[in-house]
Amino acid sequence: MTPDPDLRRGIRGLLLRRLKKKARAFQLLKGGRNSRVFRVDCQDGSAVAVKAYFQSDRDPRDRMRCEVRALRFLRLAGLNQTPMPLAGDRARRLAVYEFVAGRPLRAGDIGGAEIDCAVEFLRALKAIADSGKGRRLPAASEACFSIDATLRNLDDRFRRLGRSSAGHPALADFLRDELLPCRRLAARRCLDFCLKHGIAPGAQIPWSERTLSPPDFGFHNALRRADGRLVFLDFEYFGWDDPAKMAADFLLHPAMRLPPALKRRFLSGLMAAWPGAPKLVLRLRAVHPLFALKWCAILLNEFTLDHLARRRFAHHNANEPGRRTAQLQKARRMLAQVTHDHHDLPGLP
Repeated sequence: MTPDPDLRRGIRGLLLRRLKKKARAFQLLKGGRNSRVFRVDCQDGSAVAVKAYFQSDRDPRDRMRCEVRALRFLRLAGLNQTPMPLAGDRARRLAVYEFVAGRPLRAGDIGGAEIDCAVEFLRALKAIADSGKGRRLPAASEACFSIDATLRNLDDRFRRLGRSSAGHPALADFLRDELLPCRRLAARRCLDFCLKHGIAPGAQIPWSERTLSPPDFGFHNALRRADGRLVFLDFEYFGWDDPAKMAADFLLHPAMRLPPALKRRFLSGLMAAWPGAPKLVLRLRAVHPLFALKWCAILLNEFTLDHLARRRFAHHNANEPGRRTAQLQKARRMLAQVTHDHHDLPGLP
């Protein structure tokens, strides 16, 4: 699929104006749900990746600016496992990146070496954070620096789902009978855990315990080059965050579904490499069930109008009834994980 005529003109103009390249052919690549990504072959024989970003009045986040700034910063800091930004057009919400020749990772491709690579990448981000170079960068999207902030963020998502449940009896029943009761139970357990271990729910963690984080980090957003090296993609939400949230998101992300052995390897590797690991262990145990609940809500975004608009922008198949049924089943499975795990995580002392 090629871009529509207006988008094609915009891409051609950007490449010619900024890179002195003439676009020859366009190919839509499989990508995220907030953007369209094209491989553009140029007349000089080179290829680039061009990303068109979604934006709406309901979601004012400037994903393009965040991603371009993040990738430029990381490259300047010496982290090369990410694409190089080449040019941008903020008015048209277009960005040009180096084209990464690689293949997506399948579930069977992920083993110990890949987990170690992910841990090393996150460790490098922490080292950059500790250097003080990134203090001017913003907080990551939906960053949570306290237990109370995590609970507020969770409730905001549940309220949006509640507003979207009108006309969707299955969603309304799931919220009323399963998700909200589990949220109340998880919050009570979390606060009891905090009291037991001396964690102040309203206290923000200090700068020294924060890190730079790509919230949608994982092997679903990675490519393997021909030489075996991994390149990590999608930094639209990059910024400062609590490493406990970063770790929980990696472990819970439904696009990966890591087996317990690889989760153990990730956690043990992260804790071995992380300064202040004992505090991080406690916070991770405290918030892990809450972020599992948040992932339940994220999986149910298919019921919201804004999410539907993003999917249509990105040219995803918009078979809403079928998608919603499937996502509701995924949310049920994620909810079962909340009730099973509590604060016990494989690999944590």
